[in-house]
Amino acid sequence: MRRAARKRTTRQLEQVFKALEGDHTHPFAHEICTLLLDEQGARFDPETSQHDHFVCERCGRVVDLFLRQTRPVDLSSLAKQGYVVTTHSLTVHGLCQICAARRRTSRSQRPARKA
Repeated sequence: MRRAARKRTTRQLEQVFKALEGDHTHPFAHEICTLLLDEQGARFDPETSQHDHFVCERCGRVVDLFLRQTRPVDLSSLAKQGYVVTTHSLTVHGLCQICAARRRTSRSQRPARKA
């Protein structure tokens, strides 16, 4: 990474450069989304359209969710308290399809418990 004249190199900036390694599309800053989904650190999301996320609690895989917004979240109480909400996101936690299948397989292969 090339440092700009007298600008401090931060851990976040290094992560952005690392995330963009090999990306020749020259994205705008607003096209790079940083997600704080868990305590493991920031992740970068190249998908800039409105979407939510699923985070696997076992393997850490993050999957983009494009859910129909059939039941909108009621944020009116925040407006009454003086907040200005511009957007919100949903993060669903659980087991991804692969980890769930492994879990089912390992459970079915266990010997039966004796009473």
